Amino acid sequence: MSGSVSYDLTETVSADVDVEVSNDARFRIVDVTTDAQVGDRGTLDATIKNVGATAAYDATVALESSSSGLALGQRASDAALVGSIAPGEEVTVPYDVSFTPTAPIREYALSGQVSFETPDGIPRADQGLSAGVTPLSEQTFAIEDVESTLRVGEDGELTGTVENTGPVAADNVVIQYADTAGNLIPIEQTAAVGSLDSGESTSFTLPLSVGGTAEPGLRTIDVAVTYRNDEGATRAYSDVVVNAGVAPERDSFSVAVENRSIDAGGTRTVEVTVTNELGEPASDLEARLFANDPLETGDTDTGYVQSLGAGESTTMTFELSTKDSATPGSTYPISLDFRYDDVDGDSQLSDTYRVPIEVTASESGGLPLPVILLAALVVGTGGLIVYRRRQ
Repeated sequence: MSGSVSYDLTETVSADVDVEVSNDARFRIVDVTTDAQVGDRGTLDATIKNVGATAAYDATVALESSSSGLALGQRASDAALVGSIAPGEEVTVPYDVSFTPTAPIREYALSGQVSFETPDGIPRADQGLSAGVTPLSEQTFAIEDVESTLRVGEDGELTGTVENTGPVAADNVVIQYADTAGNLIPIEQTAAVGSLDSGESTSFTLPLSVGGTAEPGLRTIDVAVTYRNDEGATRAYSDVVVNAGVAPERDSFSVAVENRSIDAGGTRTVEVTVTNELGEPASDLEARLFANDPLETGDTDTGYVQSLGAGESTTMTFELSTKDSATPGSTYPISLDFRYDDVDGDSQLSDTYRVPIEVTASESGGLPLPVILLAALVVGTGGLIVYRRRQ
């Protein structure tokens, strides 16, 4: 029907309702603490208080994390059987927890419930428990005051200071060479420095060997710091790099010859001053002299010294002679090399060192063979001319 009207009718009814107030146990989380750090495992202690009027029996406390950054045990939740809890009693329940390496420092929400039996044996559950927990910051280390004695083709050391910049103490701290550069070879892969409290620092020395084909200059070297946490588990902090200078290759020895001349057709002794440039002692040092035509070595072509300290010099004497065919004013090389034992007792052979020797005219007054032949030719030609004129 068009133009119809509708009405809403409301009716109010009054009634009495009986409400029973339960005396069952009720619970609240009154404290939560953890020693777990970001990127590591630890223990979470949750203190539960019975704020109800009666005791709870066979109580089980279950907690759950709603964040992927916090795990309880191997899952997001965990439960612990705590037995009976009297009214007003507090019980601290430990849980194994872990925070992911990317977890930010903030409060993480926890929810839970307590399942129990009343004194009459009736099962009950108090749900809606809630709390928050904040992890400790990540365990970190810093390496400073780095100095280097590294040199191309030699053994050297990387020294520095390692500081525990994390929030807790670290036991059995070890500095570990973690680089993959083929021309840097660790003599010792690790250097142990002991335990470090938070904020404490100590020095370390890491011996390295530099290959002969390495390029000199500033190098970035990866290192890692391993340690043991409070539970004795081994952990590693790898976000560490150090800058170290690699010096250019140097001669193992330097040689000096004061008198670098020899008479044509003559023989003389050559005194060679040898200096140890290794930066470490050399033992059983044997030198050998080599010469090419028209120079010749004599019976004394080797030298020996039992030990030569770093930077120390010694003088060795060799015998050298020239053939008559040597041309005065010309320069010819002599060569020396050295075989020795390093500080580790390993036998080493040095590079070859060349020293120029100048051939001079004999001071005895005699003429060199080319001059004598030329004079004989001139005299013979003159005699032939005189003879022909007389014919």
